[in-house]
Amino acid sequence: KTEKWKNKKTVGFLLKRVDCNDGVASHCETLMRSFKALGWRVVLITGQVNYDAGSAKSFQTLKDLSADWIVFEDLKPFLPTWASIRRIQEIVNKYEISLFHAHGYSMLFLARLVKIFTGLECVATFHLLIQGDESSSIKDVLQLQLRKYQIYLRAFTPKAFIASSSEIERFLIQDVGIHKNKVRKILAGTDTQYFRLPSPQERQKAREKFGFAEKDLVCTLVGRLNWIKGHDVLIDAVRLIRKAVPEMALKCLFAGSGDMEKEIKEYAFVSEDDSDSFIFAGYLNDMREVYWTSDILVLPSRSEGFALVVAEAMCCGTVPIRTPGAGSLDQIEEGKTGYTFPFDDPEALSKAVQKLADRDFRLQMGKQCAEYASSVFDRELMIEKTVELYCECSGMETK
Repeated sequence: KTEKWKNKKTVGFLLKRVDCNDGVASHCETLMRSFKALGWRVVLITGQVNYDAGSAKSFQTLKDLSADWIVFEDLKPFLPTWASIRRIQEIVNKYEISLFHAHGYSMLFLARLVKIFTGLECVATFHLLIQGDESSSIKDVLQLQLRKYQIYLRAFTPKAFIASSSEIERFLIQDVGIHKNKVRKILAGTDTQYFRLPSPQERQKAREKFGFAEKDLVCTLVGRLNWIKGHDVLIDAVRLIRKAVPEMALKCLFAGSGDMEKEIKEYAFVSEDDSDSFIFAGYLNDMREVYWTSDILVLPSRSEGFALVVAEAMCCGTVPIRTPGAGSLDQIEEGKTGYTFPFDDPEALSKAVQKLADRDFRLQMGKQCAEYASSVFDRELMIEKTVELYCECSGMETK
Protein backbone atom coordinates (compact mmCIF):
# COMPACT_ATOMS: atom_id res chain seq x y z
CA LYS A 1 0.00 0.00 0.00
CA THR A 2 2.92 2.35 0.60
CA GLU A 3 4.31 1.94 -2.93
CA LYS A 4 2.44 5.05 -4.10
CA TRP A 5 4.43 7.22 -1.66
CA LYS A 6 7.86 6.23 -2.92
CA ASN A 7 8.86 9.74 -3.92
CA LYS A 8 11.48 11.78 -2.12
CA LYS A 9 9.88 14.05 0.45
CA THR A 10 11.35 15.57 3.59
CA VAL A 11 9.78 15.91 7.02
CA GLY A 12 11.26 17.87 9.91
CA PHE A 13 10.96 16.24 13.34
CA LEU A 14 10.83 18.79 16.18
CA LEU A 15 11.78 17.63 19.70
CA LYS A 16 12.56 19.72 22.76
CA ARG A 17 15.06 17.06 23.89
CA VAL A 18 16.07 13.55 22.93
CA ASP A 19 16.64 10.81 25.51
CA CYS A 20 18.00 7.92 23.49
CA ASN A 21 16.93 5.29 26.03
CA ASP A 22 13.22 6.19 26.10
CA GLY A 23 10.11 5.31 24.13
CA VAL A 24 9.85 8.59 22.21
CA ALA A 25 13.29 8.06 20.68
CA SER A 26 12.37 4.47 19.84
CA HIS A 27 9.13 5.62 18.19
CA CYS A 28 10.99 8.23 16.13
CA GLU A 29 13.50 5.58 15.07
CA THR A 30 10.68 3.32 13.86
CA LEU A 31 9.12 6.14 11.84
CA MET A 32 12.45 7.21 10.36
CA ARG A 33 13.42 3.69 9.35
CA SER A 34 10.12 3.18 7.53
CA PHE A 35 10.22 6.59 5.85
CA LYS A 36 13.75 5.95 4.64
CA ALA A 37 12.57 2.71 3.03
CA LEU A 38 10.04 4.82 1.11
CA GLY A 39 12.77 7.13 -0.09
CA TRP A 40 11.71 9.89 2.29
CA ARG A 41 14.06 11.96 4.42
CA VAL A 42 13.75 13.08 8.03
CA VAL A 43 15.67 16.06 9.38
CA LEU A 44 15.92 16.13 13.18
CA ILE A 45 15.68 19.58 14.76
CA THR A 46 16.07 19.15 18.49
CA GLY A 47 17.25 20.49 21.79
CA GLN A 48 19.65 18.66 24.08
CA VAL A 49 20.51 15.03 23.28
CA ASN A 50 21.13 12.55 26.11
CA TYR A 51 22.49 9.01 25.93
CA ASP A 52 24.65 6.70 28.03
CA ALA A 53 26.95 3.80 27.17
CA GLY A 54 24.00 1.45 26.84
CA SER A 55 21.96 3.68 24.53
CA ALA A 56 24.89 4.96 22.44
CA LYS A 57 23.87 2.59 19.64
CA SER A 58 20.38 4.09 19.62
CA PHE A 59 21.93 7.56 19.29
CA GLN A 60 24.06 6.40 16.37
CA THR A 61 21.06 4.77 14.69
CA LEU A 62 19.03 7.97 14.89
CA LYS A 63 21.98 9.88 13.48
CA ASP A 64 22.41 7.42 10.60
CA LEU A 65 18.70 7.43 9.73
CA SER A 66 18.41 11.23 9.62
CA ALA A 67 19.29 13.33 6.60
CA ASP A 68 20.70 15.79 9.12
CA TRP A 69 20.48 16.38 12.85
CA ILE A 70 20.57 19.97 14.00
CA VAL A 71 20.96 20.33 17.77
CA PHE A 72 20.26 23.55 19.64
CA GLU A 73 21.88 22.90 23.03
CA ASP A 74 20.17 25.89 24.66
CA LEU A 75 16.85 25.57 22.82
CA LYS A 76 14.04 27.51 24.50
CA PRO A 77 10.87 26.60 22.57
CA PHE A 78 8.80 29.31 24.29
CA LEU A 79 11.50 31.98 23.95
CA PRO A 80 13.35 31.07 20.75
CA THR A 81 16.10 33.39 19.60
CA TRP A 82 15.92 35.12 16.26
CA ALA A 83 19.10 33.25 15.30
CA SER A 84 17.47 29.86 15.95
CA ILE A 85 14.41 30.79 13.88
CA ARG A 86 16.62 31.92 11.01
CA ARG A 87 18.66 28.71 11.29
CA ILE A 88 15.53 26.57 11.06
CA GLN A 89 14.39 28.61 8.05
CA GLU A 90 17.74 27.88 6.37
CA ILE A 91 17.32 24.16 7.08
CA VAL A 92 13.82 24.22 5.58
CA ASN A 93 15.17 25.75 2.38
CA LYS A 94 18.23 23.50 2.21
CA TYR A 95 16.32 20.22 2.52
CA GLU A 96 13.02 21.38 0.99
CA ILE A 97 11.11 20.30 4.09
CA SER A 98 7.41 19.82 3.33
CA LEU A 99 6.00 19.46 6.84
CA PHE A 100 6.96 19.54 10.51
CA HIS A 101 6.12 16.76 12.95
CA ALA A 102 6.37 17.94 16.55
CA HIS A 103 6.93 15.21 19.12
CA GLY A 104 5.70 16.83 22.31
CA TYR A 105 3.53 19.91 22.50
CA SER A 106 6.19 22.26 23.84
CA MET A 107 7.38 22.72 20.23
CA LEU A 108 4.05 24.03 18.92
CA PHE A 109 4.81 27.68 19.69
CA LEU A 110 8.12 27.45 17.82
CA ALA A 111 6.41 25.66 14.92
CA ARG A 112 3.85 28.48 14.69
CA LEU A 113 6.60 31.11 14.58
CA VAL A 114 8.49 29.24 11.89
CA LYS A 115 5.27 28.90 9.88
CA ILE A 116 5.10 32.69 9.60
CA PHE A 117 8.37 32.67 7.63
CA THR A 118 8.07 29.34 5.80
CA GLY A 119 4.35 28.65 5.46
CA LEU A 120 4.91 25.06 6.64
CA GLU A 121 2.16 23.22 8.48
CA CYS A 122 2.77 21.02 11.50
CA VAL A 123 1.30 17.83 12.93
CA ALA A 124 1.94 16.95 16.57
CA THR A 125 2.06 13.75 18.57
CA PHE A 126 1.19 13.98 22.24
CA HIS A 127 3.49 11.49 23.98
CA LEU A 128 1.39 11.88 27.11
CA LEU A 129 2.74 10.87 30.51
CA ILE A 130 0.13 10.05 33.11
CA GLN A 131 1.01 10.53 36.78
CA GLY A 132 -0.08 7.62 38.93
CA ASP A 133 -2.94 8.10 41.36
CA GLU A 134 -6.19 6.43 42.31
CA SER A 135 -7.82 7.34 39.01
CA SER A 136 -7.03 6.26 35.49
CA SER A 137 -8.66 9.40 34.07
CA ILE A 138 -6.30 11.73 32.26
CA LYS A 139 -8.58 14.63 33.11
CA ASP A 140 -8.31 13.92 36.84
CA VAL A 141 -4.56 13.52 36.66
CA LEU A 142 -4.07 16.79 34.83
CA GLN A 143 -6.83 18.76 36.54
CA LEU A 144 -4.50 21.46 37.85
CA GLN A 145 -2.89 21.84 34.44
CA LEU A 146 -6.00 21.39 32.34
CA ARG A 147 -6.78 25.08 31.94
CA LYS A 148 -3.20 25.73 30.84
CA TYR A 149 -3.46 22.92 28.30
CA GLN A 150 -6.75 24.29 26.99
CA ILE A 151 -5.39 27.80 26.47
CA TYR A 152 -2.08 26.70 24.94
CA LEU A 153 -3.32 23.89 22.69
CA ARG A 154 -6.26 25.89 21.40
CA ALA A 155 -4.05 28.90 20.69
CA PHE A 156 -1.37 26.93 18.88
CA THR A 157 -3.39 24.08 17.39
CA PRO A 158 -1.37 22.44 14.61
CA LYS A 159 -2.87 21.25 11.36
CA ALA A 160 -3.59 17.94 13.10
CA PHE A 161 -2.96 16.12 16.36
CA ILE A 162 -1.89 12.48 16.36
CA ALA A 163 -3.35 10.64 19.36
CA SER A 164 -1.37 7.47 20.02
CA SER A 165 -4.05 6.00 22.27
CA SER A 166 -7.79 6.16 22.94
CA GLU A 167 -7.17 7.95 26.23
CA ILE A 168 -5.23 10.73 24.52
CA GLU A 169 -7.86 11.04 21.78
CA ARG A 170 -10.55 11.45 24.42
CA PHE A 171 -8.46 13.96 26.38
CA LEU A 172 -7.86 16.18 23.34
CA ILE A 173 -11.47 16.16 22.14
CA GLN A 174 -13.49 16.05 25.35
CA ASP A 175 -11.23 17.76 27.89
CA VAL A 176 -9.17 20.23 25.88
CA GLY A 177 -11.94 20.95 23.39
CA ILE A 178 -10.10 20.29 20.12
CA HIS A 179 -12.48 19.60 17.23
CA LYS A 180 -12.61 15.90 16.41
CA ASN A 181 -11.64 16.61 12.79
CA LYS A 182 -8.29 17.91 14.08
CA VAL A 183 -7.49 14.68 15.95
CA ARG A 184 -6.36 11.47 14.26
CA LYS A 185 -5.91 8.34 16.37
CA ILE A 186 -2.91 6.40 15.09
CA LEU A 187 -1.80 3.64 17.43
CA ALA A 188 1.94 3.12 17.70
CA GLY A 189 3.08 0.15 15.65
CA THR A 190 5.93 -2.30 15.61
CA ASP A 191 7.50 -4.83 13.24
CA THR A 192 5.08 -7.72 13.64
CA GLN A 193 7.18 -9.92 11.36
CA TYR A 194 10.14 -9.57 13.72
CA PHE A 195 8.26 -9.53 17.02
CA ARG A 196 6.44 -12.86 16.78
CA LEU A 197 5.78 -16.05 18.66
CA PRO A 198 9.01 -18.04 19.13
CA SER A 199 9.45 -21.68 18.22
CA PRO A 200 10.11 -24.01 21.18
CA GLN A 201 13.77 -24.09 20.16
CA GLU A 202 14.01 -20.28 20.00
CA ARG A 203 12.40 -19.93 23.40
CA GLN A 204 14.73 -22.52 24.95
CA LYS A 205 17.78 -20.82 23.46
CA ALA A 206 16.66 -17.42 24.79
CA ARG A 207 16.09 -18.78 28.28
CA GLU A 208 19.48 -20.46 28.28
CA LYS A 209 21.09 -17.17 27.25
CA PHE A 210 19.65 -15.41 30.30
CA GLY A 211 20.20 -18.39 32.59
CA PHE A 212 16.58 -19.34 33.23
CA ALA A 213 15.31 -22.89 33.72
CA GLU A 214 12.10 -24.09 32.10
CA LYS A 215 10.37 -24.20 35.50
CA ASP A 216 11.10 -20.53 36.20
CA LEU A 217 8.26 -18.04 35.94
CA VAL A 218 9.99 -14.99 34.44
CA CYS A 219 8.49 -11.53 34.99
CA THR A 220 10.21 -8.77 33.04
CA LEU A 221 10.20 -4.99 33.32
CA VAL A 222 11.55 -3.19 30.26
CA GLY A 223 12.31 0.49 30.84
CA ARG A 224 14.88 2.99 31.98
CA LEU A 225 16.07 2.67 35.57
CA ASN A 226 14.06 5.43 37.18
CA TRP A 227 11.57 5.30 40.05
CA ILE A 228 8.89 6.67 37.73
CA LYS A 229 8.89 3.27 36.00
CA GLY A 230 7.81 1.54 39.21
CA HIS A 231 10.69 -0.87 39.77
CA ASP A 232 10.00 -0.72 43.50
CA VAL A 233 6.39 -1.79 42.95
CA LEU A 234 7.48 -4.94 41.11
CA ILE A 235 10.22 -5.66 43.65
CA ASP A 236 7.69 -5.40 46.49
CA ALA A 237 5.24 -7.61 44.59
CA VAL A 238 7.88 -10.30 44.07
CA ARG A 239 8.63 -10.29 47.79
CA LEU A 240 4.92 -10.68 48.57
CA ILE A 241 4.68 -13.64 46.19
CA ARG A 242 7.79 -15.26 47.67
CA LYS A 243 6.14 -15.10 51.07
CA ALA A 244 2.70 -16.28 49.92
CA VAL A 245 3.84 -18.97 47.46
CA PRO A 246 7.41 -19.94 48.44
CA GLU A 247 7.40 -22.92 46.09
CA MET A 248 6.95 -20.68 43.00
CA ALA A 249 10.20 -20.39 41.00
CA LEU A 250 9.70 -16.67 40.32
CA LYS A 251 12.43 -14.66 38.59
CA CYS A 252 12.39 -10.94 37.85
CA LEU A 253 14.35 -9.55 34.88
CA PHE A 254 15.03 -5.83 34.52
CA ALA A 255 16.07 -4.65 31.05
CA GLY A 256 17.18 -1.03 30.80
CA SER A 257 19.68 1.56 31.96
CA GLY A 258 19.24 4.85 33.74
CA ASP A 259 20.43 7.43 36.20
CA MET A 260 18.93 5.67 39.23
CA GLU A 261 20.56 2.28 38.72
CA LYS A 262 22.47 2.42 42.02
CA GLU A 263 19.42 3.33 44.12
CA ILE A 264 17.16 0.73 42.49
CA LYS A 265 19.72 -2.04 42.90
CA GLU A 266 20.16 -1.11 46.55
CA TYR A 267 16.39 -1.38 46.98
CA ALA A 268 16.32 -4.75 45.21
CA PHE A 269 19.27 -6.50 46.86
CA VAL A 270 18.58 -6.64 50.58
CA SER A 271 18.60 -10.37 51.32
CA GLU A 272 20.07 -13.56 49.89
CA ASP A 273 16.67 -14.42 48.42
CA ASP A 274 16.73 -11.12 46.54
CA SER A 275 20.00 -12.06 44.84
CA ASP A 276 18.28 -15.14 43.44
CA SER A 277 15.09 -13.30 42.41
CA PHE A 278 16.31 -10.16 40.64
CA ILE A 279 18.44 -9.95 37.50
CA PHE A 280 19.57 -6.63 35.96
CA ALA A 281 20.48 -7.06 32.27
CA GLY A 282 21.24 -3.40 31.46
CA TYR A 283 20.24 -1.64 28.25
CA LEU A 284 19.69 -4.12 25.40
CA ASN A 285 19.45 -3.06 21.76
CA ASP A 286 17.55 -6.17 20.67
CA MET A 287 14.52 -6.85 22.83
CA ARG A 288 13.05 -9.85 21.03
CA GLU A 289 15.02 -12.43 23.01
CA VAL A 290 13.99 -10.66 26.21
CA TYR A 291 10.32 -11.14 25.31
CA TRP A 292 10.94 -14.71 24.19
CA THR A 293 12.55 -15.61 27.51
CA SER A 294 9.76 -13.92 29.51
CA ASP A 295 6.43 -15.33 30.63
CA ILE A 296 4.99 -12.02 31.83
CA LEU A 297 5.78 -8.39 30.97
CA VAL A 298 5.10 -6.07 33.90
CA LEU A 299 4.63 -2.33 33.40
CA PRO A 300 4.16 -0.80 36.88
CA SER A 301 4.87 2.75 35.70
CA ARG A 302 3.67 5.76 37.65
CA SER A 303 4.01 7.78 34.48
CA GLU A 304 3.68 6.34 30.99
CA GLY A 305 2.81 7.01 27.39
CA PHE A 306 1.54 4.36 24.97
CA ALA A 307 4.22 1.85 26.10
CA LEU A 308 5.29 0.23 22.84
CA VAL A 309 7.13 -2.45 24.83
CA VAL A 310 3.72 -3.86 25.78
CA ALA A 311 2.73 -4.18 22.12
CA GLU A 312 6.06 -5.79 21.22
CA ALA A 313 5.81 -8.27 24.08
CA MET A 314 2.23 -9.18 23.17
CA CYS A 315 3.30 -9.94 19.59
CA CYS A 316 5.80 -12.40 21.08
CA GLY A 317 3.14 -14.10 23.18
CA THR A 318 4.25 -12.55 26.46
CA VAL A 319 1.28 -11.65 28.66
CA PRO A 320 1.26 -8.03 29.94
CA ILE A 321 0.28 -6.77 33.37
CA ARG A 322 0.29 -2.97 33.48
CA THR A 323 -0.95 0.14 35.24
CA PRO A 324 -3.92 1.95 33.64
CA GLY A 325 -1.87 4.62 31.88
CA ALA A 326 -2.34 5.80 28.32
CA GLY A 327 -2.54 2.88 25.91
CA SER A 328 -4.06 0.43 28.36
CA LEU A 329 -7.54 0.68 26.82
CA ASP A 330 -6.10 -0.22 23.41
CA GLN A 331 -3.84 -2.99 24.71
CA ILE A 332 -5.64 -4.79 27.52
CA GLU A 333 -8.93 -6.66 27.39
CA GLU A 334 -9.05 -7.70 31.02
CA GLY A 335 -8.46 -11.40 31.47
CA LYS A 336 -8.10 -12.01 27.72
CA THR A 337 -5.03 -10.04 26.62
CA GLY A 338 -3.57 -9.31 30.04
CA TYR A 339 -4.41 -7.52 33.26
CA THR A 340 -4.32 -4.00 34.66
CA PHE A 341 -3.70 -3.08 38.29
CA PRO A 342 -3.88 0.24 40.18
CA PHE A 343 -0.90 2.58 40.42
CA ASP A 344 1.45 1.91 43.36
CA ASP A 345 -0.31 -1.32 44.38
CA PRO A 346 2.19 -4.21 44.74
CA GLU A 347 -0.45 -6.42 46.37
CA ALA A 348 -2.76 -6.15 43.35
CA LEU A 349 0.22 -6.81 41.07
CA SER A 350 1.19 -9.90 43.06
CA LYS A 351 -2.33 -11.29 42.69
CA ALA A 352 -2.30 -10.67 38.94
CA VAL A 353 1.02 -12.51 38.59
CA GLN A 354 -0.35 -15.44 40.56
CA LYS A 355 -3.32 -15.67 38.17
CA LEU A 356 -0.79 -16.44 35.43
CA ALA A 357 1.07 -19.12 37.36
CA ASP A 358 -0.77 -21.89 35.51
CA ARG A 359 1.30 -22.65 32.40
CA ASP A 360 -1.52 -23.79 30.09
CA PHE A 361 -3.70 -20.80 30.98
CA ARG A 362 -0.77 -18.43 30.45
CA LEU A 363 0.17 -19.92 27.08
CA GLN A 364 -3.41 -19.69 25.85
CA MET A 365 -3.60 -16.03 26.86
CA GLY A 366 -0.21 -15.46 25.22
CA LYS A 367 -1.57 -16.75 21.91
CA GLN A 368 -4.55 -14.41 22.22
CA CYS A 369 -2.17 -11.53 22.90
CA ALA A 370 -0.09 -12.33 19.81
CA GLU A 371 -3.11 -12.65 17.54
CA TYR A 372 -4.60 -9.37 18.73
CA ALA A 373 -1.38 -7.32 18.82
CA SER A 374 -0.09 -8.45 15.43
CA SER A 375 -3.24 -7.13 13.77
CA VAL A 376 -3.74 -3.91 15.76
CA PHE A 377 -0.15 -2.73 16.39
CA ASP A 378 1.29 -3.38 12.95
CA ARG A 379 4.00 -0.94 11.88
CA GLU A 380 2.88 -0.82 8.26
CA LEU A 381 -0.61 0.22 9.33
CA MET A 382 0.85 3.01 11.48
CA ILE A 383 3.10 4.22 8.64
CA GLU A 384 0.27 4.14 6.12
CA LYS A 385 -1.98 6.26 8.33
CA THR A 386 0.85 8.64 9.23
CA VAL A 387 1.88 9.22 5.63
CA GLU A 388 -1.73 9.76 4.60
CA LEU A 389 -2.02 12.41 7.30
CA TYR A 390 1.26 14.04 6.23
CA CYS A 391 0.05 14.31 2.66
CA GLU A 392 -3.37 15.57 3.71
CA CYS A 393 -1.91 18.27 5.95
CA SER A 394 0.88 19.47 3.68
CA GLY A 395 -0.69 19.17 0.26
CA MET A 396 2.03 16.73 -0.78
CA GLU A 397 1.06 14.53 -3.69
CA THR A 398 0.42 10.91 -2.81
CA LYS A 399 1.71 9.58 -6.11
